[in-house]
Amino acid sequence: MISLTDILVSGLLLCNAAAVLNEERFLVRIGWGYEQSMQGPTGMKKQIITLLHAARVLLTIPLMGLNLVVIVLKLLMG
Repeated sequence: MISLTDILVSGLLLCNAAAVLNEERFLVRIGWGYEQSMQGPTGMKKQIITLLHAARVLLTIPLMGLNLVVIVLKLLMG
C-alpha cells in the first residue's frame, strides 16, 4: 500500500531532482535554458523551464532542511 508519507517523500525526491539539474551542462544542450526561453513565445515549455529555474533558485535552502528532517525521521522510525 502507498501511504501518505511515501507520496510526500516522492514529492521531495522530485523537488530534489529539479533542484540539482545543471543548466549549463544539461538544460542548455537540449534547448531548455532559462535565458533561451525568455526570447520565445509563451507556452507549456516556457512554464516548465520557469518552474525548473524557480526550483533551483528558491527551493535550495528549504530542500536542505526538509531532506535533513526526512533523514532523521527515517533513522528514528526505521
